[in-house]
Amino acid sequence: MANTQAVWGIDLGRCALKAIKLRVGADDKVEIVACDYIEHEQDLSHAADKRHELIAAALEKFLSRNDISKDAVAISVPGQQTLARFTKLPPVAPKRIPDIVRYEADQQIPFDMDEVIWDYQTFESEGLPDLEVGIFAIKRELLREHLLHFEQASIEPIAVQTGPLGVYNAAYFEDFIGSETTIMLDVGATNADLVIGTPHSLWTRTIQIGGNHFTEALVKAFKLSFAKAESLKRTADTSKYKRQIFQAMRPVFADLVQELQRSIGFYSSTHREAQIDKIVGCGNAFKLPGLEKYLHQNLDLAVQVISAPKKAVIAPTAQGEVIKDEFLSFTVAYGIALQSLERGKIQCNLLPTEIAKQLVWRKKKPAFAASAACLLLAGAMIWFRQSADMSTLTAEANAASTMSLDQAYNTIQDGAPSSLSNRAQAQAILTAGKALKSELGRLRGQGQNEREETAALVSLMRNKTVVLKITKIIHDALPIPKGALGQATTVDQIQSLADSGALPPRNQRQQIQIESLDTVWEPNLHAYEWPSVVSMPQPINPIDDELPGFWVKITCTTPNKDAADFVNNNYISKLREMGSKPGKGFYFDRIAIYRGEKVEVKQTEGSGSRSRFTGRAIGNVGKSDWEPVDPLDPVTNEPRKDDWRFDIYVDVILEDYPKDLLETSGAEGD
Repeated sequence: MANTQAVWGIDLGRCALKAIKLRVGADDKVEIVACDYIEHEQDLSHAADKRHELIAAALEKFLSRNDISKDAVAISVPGQQTLARFTKLPPVAPKRIPDIVRYEADQQIPFDMDEVIWDYQTFESEGLPDLEVGIFAIKRELLREHLLHFEQASIEPIAVQTGPLGVYNAAYFEDFIGSETTIMLDVGATNADLVIGTPHSLWTRTIQIGGNHFTEALVKAFKLSFAKAESLKRTADTSKYKRQIFQAMRPVFADLVQELQRSIGFYSSTHREAQIDKIVGCGNAFKLPGLEKYLHQNLDLAVQVISAPKKAVIAPTAQGEVIKDEFLSFTVAYGIALQSLERGKIQCNLLPTEIAKQLVWRKKKPAFAASAACLLLAGAMIWFRQSADMSTLTAEANAASTMSLDQAYNTIQDGAPSSLSNRAQAQAILTAGKALKSELGRLRGQGQNEREETAALVSLMRNKTVVLKITKIIHDALPIPKGALGQATTVDQIQSLADSGALPPRNQRQQIQIESLDTVWEPNLHAYEWPSVVSMPQPINPIDDELPGFWVKITCTTPNKDAADFVNNNYISKLREMGSKPGKGFYFDRIAIYRGEKVEVKQTEGSGSRSRFTGRAIGNVGKSDWEPVDPLDPVTNEPRKDDWRFDIYVDVILEDYPKDLLETSGAEGD
């Protein structure tokens, strides 16, 4: 059920505080109840030491204008302060998703997990087995600094969301995102948040170009102060120097388009099925005359601007004119408020757990207090009635409440002294039983820690050996190319063959190279499904059985033109044969070529180091500045664009190959 409480969405930007209040009306439509737009006296980017003072003044002014005591509050954090990573998961049982995502987050987030606040959102397309996951994170110290402003203003948010996801929620709710892929561009003061999405997926990137860059271009061109240049930019359309103004800003327009083209190119290389049909624009920069037209002409895409709400109803009490004039700026606040009303596609939340628990406890406190008062009154009445009765039995009960181990043996063997009352005799027998039970527990516990440590060490050493054996089989099963290539054992020998032209044509080489090998312990291997791109034999074990073991992911490449068939016939068949020999303490069951794709030009976002095959970094860590190059073989320096890459999944069962299958399979021991 949707939240019926009114919610304020607050976007604390560099130039202004934008806030919008939403609620769900009686007809189940979202209503815009109020809004507020408070421009800072000075742009925060140029405020230096006055930044905190300006933010505090804006929040104080907001609270003086609006009563939020009965409303919930959701706030945004800037996109450039957050980290977004996207990955695809194999088909897996829903209960296993949180554990797998946590593992992926640990791999994808380049910080210690204790240093970040993170959450995730799953995306699932109808008819496709893959599950896409978006992982979103922010450093704890950055979020703490951001929340401190609200804490000092006595504002307790129920949700924290990134600006780009707020834009996505707003565009999704307002039906700007159709069946085709849509670009959402929120141009702020210092950065532009780019979101490329469909109803079932999204991808984000922060571009280091914003409205201030247009202003700074005017500062340089006309030798003005920043404030005067900002005023000139806002009145450019009516200025008699309109042509000169736009000529001065033209390089910034070009830089923005270039960054958009690079981002679209990267997205298209990783989402080849995507058909981008339009750009949805928001942010105050889209008030700049000519920006919408320039993007349309240079990107050849339709451009729509979120200039007014289409689905939400503006209540009579709201400032309708302000909403219409400034709605471009309200998009982020609108989106995060929609999320808190459960009307957004994205529902992840970056609010720290400790703050969320405090809010829940504070809400329950009045109910707990009332319940405690009722229980106290009822208990007092019962206590007064029983206290007199219990006082006469206390002395005898105390006498039998403690006893030594010898006394406990005698009491159980001979019974309690007959001089005691019936109640005291029962108490003595109960006390004796507890004493003997405690002694039994102590005796059982002796050496338990040592036994557990020994078992853990034995298991660790056994699994360590198994992993080494598994790895050896995976490498020994690789096919050996025929001729001189198969006899070459060093990089220099292979390079010499390449230089002399002695290598066979690349697409005829019977060669498979392993790029990566991942081994993961799994309590139930059959929690995963491995659909294969080629036909595979039926698994040995029934799919309903819960089997512990390792699942192994082998990522390999081959230049052979037959690709999947070559890998299946020359590698997987050998894996199956070598992995089913008895006496190893394990065997291979399901083997599947789960995914195959061409090794083509791709870019890698945000790692700040050389991509393995695709390019070199030209920017700083955390940015997406990549210069694509053709993928080349690192040894022979030949183009690899026609090579194929495969993900092979193997189930490794930690027990000997079934004896009843040895005769039929022809498996023999080493």
